[in-house]
Amino acid sequence: MRLTLKTKVLLLALLPVILFALILSGAAAKILLDLAQDEISETRERLLKESRQELENFMQIGLGSVNSLYEAASSGDMASREQAIAILAKIKYGKDGYFFGHDSNVVRLFRGSSPVDVGKSLADRKDPNGVYVNRELVRVAKDGSNFVEYSSPLPTDESVLVPKLAYSYYLPKWDMAVGTAVNLDGIEAQVAEVQEAIDERISTILTSVAVIAALMLVVFGIAGLALSNAFLRPLQRIKDNLDDIAAGEGDLTRRLQVTSDDELGQLAGSFNRFVEKVHGLVRQIAELTTQLTGLVGEVADQAQRSEQAMERQRSETDQVATAINEMSAAAHEVAKSAQGAAEAAQQTDHEGQAAKRVVDGSIERIHALVVDIRTSGQSLDSLQQDVQSIVSVLDVIRSIAEQTNLLALNAAIEAARAGEAGRGFAVVADEVRALASRTQQSTQEIQGMIDRLQQGTQSAVTAMRRSSDAGDVTSEQANQAGASLDAIAQLIGTINAMNAQIASAAEEQTAVAEEINRSVHQIATAVESVAEETHHGAQTSRNLAGLGERLGALVRQFRI
Repeated sequence: MRLTLKTKVLLLALLPVILFALILSGAAAKILLDLAQDEISETRERLLKESRQELENFMQIGLGSVNSLYEAASSGDMASREQAIAILAKIKYGKDGYFFGHDSNVVRLFRGSSPVDVGKSLADRKDPNGVYVNRELVRVAKDGSNFVEYSSPLPTDESVLVPKLAYSYYLPKWDMAVGTAVNLDGIEAQVAEVQEAIDERISTILTSVAVIAALMLVVFGIAGLALSNAFLRPLQRIKDNLDDIAAGEGDLTRRLQVTSDDELGQLAGSFNRFVEKVHGLVRQIAELTTQLTGLVGEVADQAQRSEQAMERQRSETDQVATAINEMSAAAHEVAKSAQGAAEAAQQTDHEGQAAKRVVDGSIERIHALVVDIRTSGQSLDSLQQDVQSIVSVLDVIRSIAEQTNLLALNAAIEAARAGEAGRGFAVVADEVRALASRTQQSTQEIQGMIDRLQQGTQSAVTAMRRSSDAGDVTSEQANQAGASLDAIAQLIGTINAMNAQIASAAEEQTAVAEEINRSVHQIATAVESVAEETHHGAQTSRNLAGLGERLGALVRQFRI
C-alpha cells in the first residue's frame, strides 16, 4: 500500500492520539472490569456468608429443640434419639427448609418428614458432579468444618442442577449427624443482577471515554492537517519542479529555485548540486557509451569469428574422433586377425611337427624297405645263379638221358640181332629207353619251368633294381621332405614370433588408439564446452551491443 507524505504526516500526528486513546480505554476497561470482578466476588462471598450464618441459625434452632433430650440422654440412648428424630423431622423453615440426619455408617436416619431411603446406607451415592454428599456430611460434622457444597437437581426438572450449601453437626451420644441445606440459586441470581448493573456502569464509562477520545482525535486531526499543509507546501513546490524536469525529456540544465534558508531551501540547493553532478556524469557516460559501442561492435565481430572457428574446430574434432574410432576398430580387427593367425600358425606348427614325425617314420621305413629290396635283389641274384646251376645240371641230365636213350637204342638193336637170346635184354633196353625218354621229357618240362623261373627271376631282379633305385630316390626325397619340414617348422616358429609381435603391437596400437580416442573425446568435450562458451560469449557480446544501444538511447534522452 502506497502512502503519500501528507498521509504519513497525518498518521504521525494521529497515531499517538489513537494509541493514547486505546491505551486509556484499555486501562479504564481493565480497571473497571477488575473492580467489577472484585465487587461481584465480594457480593458472592457476602451472600454466601449470609447463607452460612442462616444455616447456623437454623441449626441452632433445631438443636435447641432437642437440647433437653440430648442433655438428659446417655451415650447410646436410642430411645431419646428416636424422640429427637421425631421432633427434628417436623421442623420446617422458609419455603422448603428441613432437617436430615445420618449415623457414622452414612445410614439415613431421617429426611424431614419423608420416609424415602430411611434406614439405607447412602455412602456410595454421588451428586452429578461426583461428590459423595452423604459421606461428606458425616465427615464435616465430625471434624467440625460443618459445611459442604454440592449440586442437586430440581424436583420439578432433574435436568437442571442447583448449587446447594449444607451444614452438618455431630451429636456423639446419639451417633447422629444432623444437617440442613439451602439452595444457592438465589445467590447466583443476586450476583447476576449485580453483574448486570456493573456492566451497565462500565458501558456508560467506556462510552464516555470513547467520545472523549473521538473528540481528541478530531482536534488533533485538524491540527495535524493544518501543520502538514504548512509543512508540505514547499515540498509540493519542489515536487512540481521535479515533475517539470522529468516531463522535460531529461533536461539536466534546469535547476530548482532556492526561496528560503531553512531545511527545504537546503534541500533545493542539495538537489541542484546533485543534478549538476548527474549532468557531468551523464555527459561522461554519453562519451563512454560512444566508445563502448565501437568496442562492443569489434568484440561482437571477433566473437562471431571465434564462434565460426570453434564450429569448424568442433567439426574437425568430430571427424578426428570418427577416424580414431575407425582406427581403433581396425586395430581391434588386426589384433583379432593376428591372434587368429598366431593360433593358426601354432596349429600348423603342431601339424608340421606331426607331419615331421610321420615323414621321419616314413624315411625310416623307406630305408628299411630299400635295404629289404636290396636284400631281396641279392637273394634273387643268388636264386638266378642257383637256377643257372640247375640249368647246367639239367643239361647234364638231358645229355645223360640222350646218351642213355642212344645206349638203350643200341642195346635194343643188339638184342634184336641176338634174337631170342637177347630178348630179355631187349626188354630191359626198352625200359631203359622209356625211362630215358621220360627223364628227357621231365628234363624238358623242368627246363621249361626253369626258363619261366629265369624269366620271372630276371623280371623280379629288374623290378627289384628299379624298386631299389626308386627307394634310393624316395629316401632322398624323404630326406629332402624332412629337411623341408624342418625349415617349415623354423619358418612357422618365426611366423609365430612375428604373429606374437604383431598381436602385441596391435594390442599396443589398440590401447594407444583407445587412449587417443579418450583424449580426442575429452578434446571434443572441451571443444564443445569452449564452443558453447564462445557461443555464449558471442551472444553476450550481441546482448552487450544491444545494451550499449539501449544505454546510448537512454543517454540521448537527457539534454546535456
